[in-house]
Amino acid sequence: MSTLHDNNFDLKMIGLSDFNFTVTDYFITKEQPWDGISTSSNQKGAMITAKAGRKGSKETADWFKKNIINGSAIGCQTIDKLPSKLNFAFKGTMSFSHNGNSYIGKDIVIGQGHTAAFRNNWWIGGTNMSTLTDLPVGILSIIAQNFNQGKFLKAKVTFTISVGDVSSMGLNTISI
Repeated sequence: MSTLHDNNFDLKMIGLSDFNFTVTDYFITKEQPWDGISTSSNQKGAMITAKAGRKGSKETADWFKKNIINGSAIGCQTIDKLPSKLNFAFKGTMSFSHNGNSYIGKDIVIGQGHTAAFRNNWWIGGTNMSTLTDLPVGILSIIAQNFNQGKFLKAKVTFTISVGDVSSMGLNTISI
C-alpha cells in the first residue's frame, strides 16, 4: 500500500509575501497517491507542500522533461542536467509579492526525485527558463525566468541552489 507524505519544498527570500502556486497539470508514478499542493509564506520565504506518494519512475521524469521542452532545469544535490527518475511532478503558475511589487511566472515545472544519499531532492524548470553561468563561490546552480511584474513591467526571477540545499532553493528578483 502506498503512503501519502507531506513533501516540503522551501523557497528562501527575505521579505516575500502572498506566495501562491496554482497547479495546471501534474504526473505521479502509477498507483501512488496524490492529494495536491498547499502553499504558505512568511518574511523568510515560501513553502510548497505536495501531498503525495514517493516512488520514483522514468515516466514521471519524462513528463517533467516534456513539460520544459527547450527550456532548462536544475536539481538539488545532483550534477545531472535533467532528472532520470522522479516521485511526482507538477506544472503551473507561481505568484508572490516582494518589496511592494507583484510577480507572476507561468509554466513552471517542479518535481521531487531521490538522490544516492537517500534524500528526496527537488527540481525546478520550465520552457522559459535558462541556466546562468559565472556562478559565485558556494552557488552550485542558478536558473532564471522572466516574470510579469505589474501590467507592463517584467522582472527576471532566479532560483539558486547553494551547497547543502536538498529541499530548498534561493529565490531572487532582478528588474529588467
